[in-house]
Amino acid sequence: MRDKQTTTSPVLIIATSLVSGLSHLSLIIGKYLANDDDGFFISHQMFISKLYDTILNKTENTVPLYEHFFHINNPFVRDNQQVETSTENNLKRKRKRPKYEEDDTSKKIKTFISNLKSQDIFSTSPRFLDNNICARHASIKFYENTSELKTFFGQNPNPNLHIANGYVFPPKSQFYCDNVFNMKNLKDEKYDIILLDPPWTNKYIKRKKKIKRDEGYTMMVDQDLAQLPINEFLTSNGLVCVWCTNSQNHIDTLKSVLFPKWNIKYVACWYWIKVTKCGEFICNFAPQTGKQPYERIIFGRKIDSDTKIKNPEENKLIASVPSSVHSHKPPLSEILVPYLPPTPKCLELFARYLLPNWTSYGLEALKFQHQFLYENSDIEHCNHKSNI
Repeated sequence: MRDKQTTTSPVLIIATSLVSGLSHLSLIIGKYLANDDDGFFISHQMFISKLYDTILNKTENTVPLYEHFFHINNPFVRDNQQVETSTENNLKRKRKRPKYEEDDTSKKIKTFISNLKSQDIFSTSPRFLDNNICARHASIKFYENTSELKTFFGQNPNPNLHIANGYVFPPKSQFYCDNVFNMKNLKDEKYDIILLDPPWTNKYIKRKKKIKRDEGYTMMVDQDLAQLPINEFLTSNGLVCVWCTNSQNHIDTLKSVLFPKWNIKYVACWYWIKVTKCGEFICNFAPQTGKQPYERIIFGRKIDSDTKIKNPEENKLIASVPSSVHSHKPPLSEILVPYLPPTPKCLELFARYLLPNWTSYGLEALKFQHQFLYENSDIEHCNHKSNI
């Protein structure tokens, strides 16, 4: 068994440099090597496994619940649909969709994923045409066994994992289970980076909330986000990183309203590409207003920051197999190292899980810290074996 102190910042990152159609891959575990790469592949599942490996009891035929989240074998379709590929079935669709025209972003993303495929990054095992039933059932089980927590604060200042009251706490982590509008509780703290995953208004979540209240989050309008005192808690060279939908309204509001309100200037936009275990996009590319197989990560820096500090480059790409649990984003902590000081103070708002050396703030900050997530769990219709 590996010593717990070696697991303070684990993540699998495959850094990809695309030059003249060729890709050069570096496999890095627990450390990020900065260069001129165009993008990364992150294994979110491996990140979790490495972080919590000292409490896992994995066997060949059983896996912990969290691992089922990443059994994404096929592109996503609605529960009442089947995966249809025949021309005959496609012609039966009643709704006429706008014509899709490939743009520079989608071309770059397709080339990026194609290069990853050529390097055997993805699974080559026969895929299950099961509409991701295992991952979807795991997500349902997760929501059935979690609920909103009461307001409280805490930390694990030690270099080891800590288990208490049915929760698992990563080393050197701090949390505030509280509404982000109460972030004045942070008092005079200043952070080198503030990462946000805001609950943007979303038609899909509105529909989901009507059907299953526990699976939809409480959305927030843009005017409320503008009231967050981001500027007060940033250092003079502070970096802001915001997960953003592909809604042009949200993108424009973030750049022209929220950033100026927070005393932030726009720096760059990255793309998180969601793929299956075999490297397929989780959905087709669509016209501008349609659902895309990617989300955006938009960066800003304090307006009066030091111009010598390195900023995130424009249009970098991150690929990963997504979790079946809504808004369970992959960790960015290692990737962002080159844009931060040597020992940065890091804050995440609207957080849903804890990270080593980070402060996590939000009503669901401990959502993915339940101990049962890291215990062996059988999921009906699951044909996967553990990746020991």
